[in-house]
Amino acid sequence: MIKISDYITRATELTALSVWRLIQEKGFTPEDLLTEEELKIREKLIDQTGADAMYATLTDIPFVLEVVGSEGRKHAHQYGEALATVEGTLGKGDLKLDMVNDVVEGSKAAKLNTPGAVSVIAVGSHKGLMPTPSDIDYMDKLFGPPELLGKISIERPVEENLAEVVDTFKVKPSEINVVVMDRDRNAQLINACQKFGVNLILIKAGDFLPSILSCMNPKKHKKGIHLVMGIGGFEEGVLAGVAAKVLGAVGEGRGWSGDSRIARKYQKVWTTDDLVSGKKEDCFVSVSSITGDSWFGFPQVTEDGRGHKVTTLTVDKSGVNINTKIHH
Repeated sequence: MIKISDYITRATELTALSVWRLIQEKGFTPEDLLTEEELKIREKLIDQTGADAMYATLTDIPFVLEVVGSEGRKHAHQYGEALATVEGTLGKGDLKLDMVNDVVEGSKAAKLNTPGAVSVIAVGSHKGLMPTPSDIDYMDKLFGPPELLGKISIERPVEENLAEVVDTFKVKPSEINVVVMDRDRNAQLINACQKFGVNLILIKAGDFLPSILSCMNPKKHKKGIHLVMGIGGFEEGVLAGVAAKVLGAVGEGRGWSGDSRIARKYQKVWTTDDLVSGKKEDCFVSVSSITGDSWFGFPQVTEDGRGHKVTTLTVDKSGVNINTKIHH
C-alpha cells in the first residue's frame, strides 16, 4: 500500500535541507545589508534551490500530484517575473491527488537566516482543492479553533466575532490573540481589534503557521486562544484550509483584489468545504523547518555527527504531530 504521507514529508524535508545548505554555503546572516536588487537576487536563488529539490523528490513518486496552487507566481505582478515554483503534474500511477505548495514559506526570513522559513505541501482529493485564480493573489481569511465553528464568520462584524470568542471561552478580550498581516489593506480590521482590546499580533509576513495554530484546540497546545484574520496570500489560505478541514476548525476565506472591478467577482465567502471540497481522509499537510519558527518552537535544520536533523509538523486525521528526522 502506498503511504502518501511518507512521500510528501520526504519532499518538504529534503527541500528544507537543500535551502538550509544554500543559506549556510552563502553565509546569509541577519546582519547583511542588502539593496533591493540584492534581496531579489537572493530570493530568486533560494526559491530556485527549493523548487529544484522539491521537483527532484516528487518526479518519480508512485501516484500523481496535480499542482493547483504554488505560492511565488504572484511575484510576476510585484517584480515583473515569477519566482521559481513547483507546478504541473508530478509522478505516475492510477491514484491522483491535488497539491498546493509553498517551496519556501517565509522567504524573507530565509534571505537573512532568521526564524520563520519553512517548506510546505498540502494534498487533497483530486479536484478537491481550490485552484489559484489567475486574477487575484490574495485572500481575506478567518481561521480559529474548533470550539468556534458555526459561531464566528467572516461575514459578521469583527466585534461580534470577538464577543463570541469571549463568551465561548469565558475569557477577557486581552486573552485573545489575533494575528493580522501588518498591511494598509487590513487597517480597518486592526483598528477594530485595538478598540476591542485583544492581544493584537501584527506580522510582516507568514500567516500560514499561525493559521495552523489557530485551528488547534487551545487546551491541547497550551499557547492560548489564537485567531488569524485579514488579507494575506491566496495559496497560504488554501494550505491552511486543508488543516482546518482535518481539524474541524473555523476556516473561511474570500478572494481579494485592490482592483474594484476584479474584487466584485469575489463577494462570496468560501467555507472550509469550498476551499477543500475533497475527502477529509485525503487531506495531509507537511511543514518542514528551514530556519526555525516561533509559533511552534521548531528548531532550524541542525547538523551533528549522525547527519542533518530536520523537524517537520504534519496534519492529518490523527491530528497535529511534530517529529524530527535525520538525513544522512
